[in-house]
Amino acid sequence: MLIALLTGFVLLMAYGKFRGFGWKALLKMAASGVPTARNIAIVMLMVGALTALWRTCGTVAYIVDLASGALTPALFLPGAFLLCAAISVLTGTSVGTAATMGVICMSVGNAIGVNSAICGGAILAGSYFGDRCSPVSTSALLVAEITKTNLYDNIRGMIRTGWIAALVTLAIYGALGFFAGSGENAVSTSTANATTSDFDLRWFMALPAISILALALFRIDVKINMLVSILISVVVGFVVGFPVTKMASAAGYGILSMLKLIIVVIISLTYAGLFRGTGILEKLHAGITHLSKKVSPFGCVVLTAIATCALACNQTLSIVLTNEICTGVMPDEKRRAIAIENTSVIIAPLVPWTVASLVPLGAIGAPTSSILFACFLYLVPLLSRGYYRS
Repeated sequence: MLIALLTGFVLLMAYGKFRGFGWKALLKMAASGVPTARNIAIVMLMVGALTALWRTCGTVAYIVDLASGALTPALFLPGAFLLCAAISVLTGTSVGTAATMGVICMSVGNAIGVNSAICGGAILAGSYFGDRCSPVSTSALLVAEITKTNLYDNIRGMIRTGWIAALVTLAIYGALGFFAGSGENAVSTSTANATTSDFDLRWFMALPAISILALALFRIDVKINMLVSILISVVVGFVVGFPVTKMASAAGYGILSMLKLIIVVIISLTYAGLFRGTGILEKLHAGITHLSKKVSPFGCVVLTAIATCALACNQTLSIVLTNEICTGVMPDEKRRAIAIENTSVIIAPLVPWTVASLVPLGAIGAPTSSILFACFLYLVPLLSRGYYRS
């Protein structure tokens, strides 16, 4: 992805030079979007440290242990969706959710005979539930930053536009659950044991996760929220016997794991400045304005998101470009922020060749056809149209 983005950056610079712009002017255009990345980069680094510490101090293991008992065959699919949704809200990462709870759910689903594509779809949908509306989601933060809106106001809008889709999704998975497989749920215990065997699980291991939810309810700044959870994780790790050096090492590895994603975000944000400065966006704005006469403003955002996801192959660049292209047809920043959350963020995993689809499905070992059963990701844009007319 870095090679593809860098290649696109070079081609955009070459196009600007062809149009008569100087190198200095082009670099200035590219740099104009980068300051937005500062706050996002800080949060990403904190997310890396946070999730690593949660794994080290036993928070993830404790959550998995609590959740594994809910994975009974009859309620497996809605259970898998809810469990992955809960983890993704707590951590704000779809890939992290797929790599932890998603792997557990997929293993149990395979053991009890649930169709792998349907199971993968439920996991994928749940994993992106929090990517859309978690207070620690870097995607949600990116949308808030580029639209200059309040993160918690956006989350309320996403709840308002997503709760019906969530209920319908649960109903669909509930119906499918009666036909998707049967068997003993005892396998869930052995599967969970593989994750929890290194820990003597105690109730206070859940405190880092509880603090994230509690402080979010009071609309505490997301960076302060995560810092508190990081400090609690360190204390919990120390109490259960892990030395401070091990906790520091885990946090360091977590931070390093986010660097590539930060570079992707920074390069993606340079595209916006180059598109704007070289005049490419003017033509795109004209085209989308013409299209808006035939479809609704939200319809324009949907079509733009589909196109940018398919072309950019990553969620971040689609978010940036969709915001830039659709500013004219949806000038209200709050509505545009919610529209982008309900399109670019959740359409990306439905495009088979995007990173947002390949990485989570690869992590859980699910087939590409799983995207057909990620019901929540389809239902949100379909059922939220009325929000933009109110």
